[in-house]
Amino acid sequence: MKNIKEQIKIAAFDIDGTIMPYGNRVFSDNIKLMFKELNKNKIISVLASAREFATIGDFLEQLEGLDYFIGANGAFIYDVKNKKNIYEVSIDKEEIKDLYLNFEKRMNGFSIADYDTVHKNKNLDISTWFIGPNSHNYIDIDFDKMRSGRLHIVCVATEEPKELTMDLMEFIKKKNYNLEVNSVWSHGLFIGLKNVTKSHTLDILTKKLNLSHDNLIAFGDSSNDYEMVRDAFYGVAMEKANQELKDVAKDVAIDCDYDGAYHKLKELNVI
Repeated sequence: MKNIKEQIKIAAFDIDGTIMPYGNRVFSDNIKLMFKELNKNKIISVLASAREFATIGDFLEQLEGLDYFIGANGAFIYDVKNKKNIYEVSIDKEEIKDLYLNFEKRMNGFSIADYDTVHKNKNLDISTWFIGPNSHNYIDIDFDKMRSGRLHIVCVATEEPKELTMDLMEFIKKKNYNLEVNSVWSHGLFIGLKNVTKSHTLDILTKKLNLSHDNLIAFGDSSNDYEMVRDAFYGVAMEKANQELKDVAKDVAIDCDYDGAYHKLKELNVI
């Protein structure tokens, strides 16, 4: 445990299902304390999420001591204390427009984050636990009004995620687009820039800080956390994570309902 404490200089956390139960809007007292103690111990803290500026709400303000927000599965790094982006990449508007027009009939819902606004198709359910509290930031899709250079992540709702993923990737390959399906679950998928993941962007951040993945502890629960948990010096999967994620993790933490990340850091003597 002593070696882990000496090695860890940066801690990254997925949000939903990792440090906050799905559907909640307020972090627990222990999670808030965790970020304060990381800051006290001079360990850099990072939220690494599929959420972006349209869906992050007041989460950044709730966590005293938080240093960075990696959003949209790695599309940008926001310096919380200095209130500015220090890294950002964008999906090409014409590429995603072409993809959407070719597959829209197979998508139950489609949305693309345009910095602090989300463009959605008419079929997207905006009453879900994830979208509902932020539905005021969702507008009907209009590619002409989208800002080039600020398109961060696409979310597709579908009842055939595996089949649609295969067809999307075949289309992307045929067109030689700089896109990929980077995460799939039972009712949907994410599309982003090729090779851009939370882990990829954590690599960029750690290098900026003169650190590396060898100094990183990372917590996650879903398929979009796979690379981050796998590549970290000490990757931790949550108790309810699938076996694929647990197989690449070095440890498992109890569920977020019981503040598992906080207790794991205590157990490891990191805080």
